[in-house]
Amino acid sequence: MSYAVSVKISGWAVIRFTALRLLLFGFVWLLIQLTTPLRGLLAAVVALLISGVISVVVLDRQRAAMGAALAAFFGRINARIDESTRAEDEADDTKRLSQHLSRRLSEGDKDTQAETVEKNE
Repeated sequence: MSYAVSVKISGWAVIRFTALRLLLFGFVWLLIQLTTPLRGLLAAVVALLISGVISVVVLDRQRAAMGAALAAFFGRINARIDESTRAEDEADDTKRLSQHLSRRLSEGDKDTQAETVEKNE
């Protein structure tokens, strides 16, 4: 969904949306209790369905803000994981290269040692 109105991203967006959604459900449930003979679980299910339909329209902006806040939150977590993985990969590559070079010299790579000796003489 595209919005002409800019959505303010904040950490409170999730709490705000959840609170409004619960208030809407409570209001619809109370109306059902006062105006219909429905009671118990059936009244709660009907209130949930009706408040869900109403919230799609009424709480659209809050839902978008919540989605943006959650996307930013999980985006930061993914960025930290990627950064950590990159750092581990660089450390592993450096260690592997160091081990390879030391093994090559210690195994008696005669050509490399001979060239080194010739250059030093």
